[in-house]
Amino acid sequence: MRLQKLIKILTSVKKIQFKYKHTLADDPKLVSARQKDMFEDILEERRLNGEFRYCLRARDEPAFKLNKRRTPSQIKEHVMNSDRVQYAIEQACIETKLPRSEVMAEASAILDEMAHNQNMGAIRSFAFVLVKIFKALYQRIYVNVDGIQKVRGMVKEYPILLMPSHRSYMDFLLMSYVFYHYDLPLPVIAAAMDFLGMKFVGWLLRNSGAFYIRRSFGDDHLYWAVFTEYVQTHICNGDSPIEFYVEGTRSRTSKSYTPKFGMLSAALEPYFKSHIPDVMVVPVSISYDRILEESLYAYELLGVPKPKESTSGLFKARKILEDDFGNVHIYFGEPISIRKYSEGLVDRSLHNLAPRYIASLTNQEQDLIKKLGHHMVLTHQKHMVVSPWNMMAAVLMQCQEGISVRQLAKEVEWVKRQASNMGAYIDWPASETAESVLRANIKLHSNIVRVNTDDVVELVSVAPPAHTKATDAMMITAGQHLMLSLYRNHILHVFVRPAMIAISVNSCTSERLSIDDLFTKYCFLEQLLSKDFVFVPGSSRIDFDLSLRTLTHTSGIVMELDEVVIGQSVNKLTTFYSQMFEPFLLGYWILCQYLLSNHPNVAGKPLAKTQKTVVKETQMLTARLLQEGVIKQHYEILSLDMMNNGLQALFHMGAVIKERRDGVVYMYPNTRQLSNVTENLAKFIDVPRLPAVSINIHSKTVTVNAKL
Repeated sequence: MRLQKLIKILTSVKKIQFKYKHTLADDPKLVSARQKDMFEDILEERRLNGEFRYCLRARDEPAFKLNKRRTPSQIKEHVMNSDRVQYAIEQACIETKLPRSEVMAEASAILDEMAHNQNMGAIRSFAFVLVKIFKALYQRIYVNVDGIQKVRGMVKEYPILLMPSHRSYMDFLLMSYVFYHYDLPLPVIAAAMDFLGMKFVGWLLRNSGAFYIRRSFGDDHLYWAVFTEYVQTHICNGDSPIEFYVEGTRSRTSKSYTPKFGMLSAALEPYFKSHIPDVMVVPVSISYDRILEESLYAYELLGVPKPKESTSGLFKARKILEDDFGNVHIYFGEPISIRKYSEGLVDRSLHNLAPRYIASLTNQEQDLIKKLGHHMVLTHQKHMVVSPWNMMAAVLMQCQEGISVRQLAKEVEWVKRQASNMGAYIDWPASETAESVLRANIKLHSNIVRVNTDDVVELVSVAPPAHTKATDAMMITAGQHLMLSLYRNHILHVFVRPAMIAISVNSCTSERLSIDDLFTKYCFLEQLLSKDFVFVPGSSRIDFDLSLRTLTHTSGIVMELDEVVIGQSVNKLTTFYSQMFEPFLLGYWILCQYLLSNHPNVAGKPLAKTQKTVVKETQMLTARLLQEGVIKQHYEILSLDMMNNGLQALFHMGAVIKERRDGVVYMYPNTRQLSNVTENLAKFIDVPRLPAVSINIHSKTVTVNAKL
C-alpha cells in the first residue's frame, strides 16, 4: 500500500516536472537566469537531463586527510568503549545502585536510538526522490559557487561544522542535496526525535545521515556522555561534516532565534582540549521565496498544535507538489577557523592536568562559544536574500485596507532603497519594471493576496489548515495576517537597530534630544526586544553609533551640537520604522497591563501563574481588545511567540519574577519595576486607556468592568 502511494506521488511529480520543463524551454528570461551574481541554479541541468543516471553516477568525494574509514557500527563500538561513556556508566551505577549490565544496556539503547546508519544505497534512492520533489516545488535552487569551492578546499584539511539557518523542514534536505550535487561528503545531521516515529521516512533519513537527539537532556548524564562522544568522534576522525542548527529549532516567524550553545560546546570541546589542531565552521544562509509551512506556522503561532509528523500525513500532503514555491537561495558564508577565532582569547593548556573525557570548559571558552554563536546568527542574517515579496509584505502590513498596484510599486521601490542603504542583498530582476515584478510576486503568493478589479492589492481569505478546525473569524483573520508577517519578518533584522533610534526620535515630545538620552532610550528598547531579535551582548554602544551615523548620512536625521533636532528629523522613514515595529511594542504593553491587573493572593502578593497560563490569558485579553476596536488592528499581536518573548524579556529586566513549585515554574510581576517598564513603553507608542479587566481561563471569557 505504501509503495502504491509513493508511485502515485512520483507520477504526479513527473507531470508537474513536464510542465516546468516546457516553461523553462519556452522562456528565455528564465533560461538566462541560471547564472545570477555569485549564484548558479543547480536544478536546471536536472530538468533537462533527468535523474536516473545522475543518482547512479560515480562520485569522487574528497576525504579528510586523517580519516580512517569506519562503518556506522564501528563508530558505535568506539562510542561504547570510550573513556567518557565508560566513566558515565560507572557514575550511573554508583548513583542508581543498578548493576553495570543494566546501565550498559541503557547506554546501548540510547546509542541505537541516536546513531545514523549512513549508506550510499539509501542516499542514491533518496536523491532520486528528492530531485523529483525539488523540481516540482521550486523554480530554481541557487547556490553561491565560490562558497562551495571554499568548502571543497577545506574538506581534506579540517573537520567541518555546517551551521545553516533554520526556517523550514526543507533546510536539511536542501543541504544534503547540495553536497550530493557537488560531490562533497554527505553531512551527518542532528535531527529532532519528531522524525524518528515516521515509518519508512525515519528509516530513510537515518540511512541518509540523520542522527536523532532529544530536544532536552536535562540532568541525564549518561545521555550527555553518549551524545557528546558520538558527536566528537565524528569530528576527531573526520568521518563526515557535522550539520546542526545553532538556533536549536525551526523559526516559525522567519526571524532568527537567539543561539543555543549545547551542541556548539560539544562540537568545539575537542579543539579546546587539543584533540585536534583546528575546526572549520561554515555558516549557511537559506532564503525562500515562499515557505512550505507558511500556513502551519501561522496557526501554530496562534496556539494551534502542529500536526504530528507521520508518513501518512506526508502522503496526504502530496497536493502541495502542485504549488509553485519560487526560488531558494543557499549562501555558504566565509568559513571560520576556530584556531584563528580563539587566538589570544583561550588558553588550551589549562586542560592538560584534567582527564579529557570529563566535560569541562573554562569561562573563557564558554564566553568564546557565546560570542561565536551570536556571530553565526548575525552572519546568517547578513547573507539572507531579500526578495521583492519581503518588501511588499513590509508595505502591505501597514496598508491592510488595500493599496493600488501603482502606489505599492512606488512604496516598494522606496523600501528597496532603504534596505540597500543598510547593506541588504536584494534579489530584483534588473530588466523588469517594478510593476511587473510585483504582479509576478502577487501571483506566486496568490494564497495570501490578490489584485481586485480596481487594481488594488488586498488580502484574500485564507482557509486554515485542515487539522486546525478553526471557525473563529478573528483567529482566521489573524492567521491571514501572520502568514503575511512571516515574509515581512524576513527583513526586520535589516532595520531593527536604526529603527530603535527612529522610534525614539518619532515619539519625542521635546524640540531636541541629546545623544545620551537617545542612547538610554535605545538601550531600553534593545532590552525589551532582546528575545524577538538578536543583539550581541556588550555591543549596544557600537550598534547605536553605527546606526546613528547611517541615519544621519542617508535618512535625514539632523544633528546639532550632539543633539537631534526633532522637528527636522521626523520624516517618512522614522514614521515607517515606528509603524513597522509598533505591533511588538503594543503587544508587550498589553502583556504588561495584563500582569499589572492580576489580583493579589491572600498573602497580598501578586498571583503567580505558569508561563503558559499568562500567555494564553494575555492572548484572550488581546483578542477582546481587538474585537472591541480599543487597539489598532495589529492581528499579529495575537502571536503566542511574541507574548512568550515579551515575558522572557520582562523577566530579564527584573519586571517579572520566577519561582519553582513542585518542579513547575510560576511567574508573577515585580509590580514596581513592571510599572516603570510599562510607563516607559507607553512613551514610544499611542496606547489606549484601559479599564480594569478580569479573566476566567476556565470559561475562556474576558470580563471588562467598564464599557470599552
